Amino acid sequence: MVLALLVTAFAIAGVVIGVLIGETRGLPPKIAAAGAGLLFGISLFWLLPEMAQRSGWAAGVLALALGAGALWCVDHFVYPICPSCSHGHDHEHCSAPPLHGFAAPILIATGVHSLLDGWSLRFLAGDEIAGMAAQLGLALHKIPEGLAVGLITREAMNSTNKALLACIAAESLTLVGALIEPGADHAGIRHLGQLWVTGVLALVGGSFLFLGFHTVHGSRKTPGVIPTFLITLLALAGVAWVHWRGFGVS
Repeated sequence: MVLALLVTAFAIAGVVIGVLIGETRGLPPKIAAAGAGLLFGISLFWLLPEMAQRSGWAAGVLALALGAGALWCVDHFVYPICPSCSHGHDHEHCSAPPLHGFAAPILIATGVHSLLDGWSLRFLAGDEIAGMAAQLGLALHKIPEGLAVGLITREAMNSTNKALLACIAAESLTLVGALIEPGADHAGIRHLGQLWVTGVLALVGGSFLFLGFHTVHGSRKTPGVIPTFLITLLALAGVAWVHWRGFGVS
């Protein structure tokens, strides 16, 4: 829960700035790219091998692809899951007149997104290295997310106070996700066994791939973004290799 509290605090700090100041450029692209590399690395080098141990490599790869694909479908055909890297929002004109109709969809999407973030943090807390990397990666992602959510919501609502409270409530679902994860996991394992574990790993890993891709994709032409992403990814791959060699995984 401490990790979830810290990540939620990052998000709420971003929300406050986005709502009260009303304009922002977010984090420097290279820092965001490092966060994306951490999330990508956790998914590929920590969660995928664990899924392979439980269900085999073919099933693990398929489950991870389905997890990422499910979020991609929701993002493209329902509503953008991650407001800070939404492909449909024009950040250059955020000072335009209020964005009527945006508040409810973006707050719902942010709430669901935050619930999954909290779940992921609690789920990975037992692994010291992966848990720390997930915390850092999500924190780097939560700051620009909070900024974007706060800014867009304020432009969609007439009251600064209402916009601030609504955004804080949506981001606070990170804590709810962390709170319900142990009980939900226990019930899921009792009824579905290893299938439940593989499914949760696929959803968490797929969400990390999704967030990592969208974080880098939007600023991929900025000098230094791709090299920073790749260096971070390779560094985590090296740490993961040492970790899994200790467990005899190949």
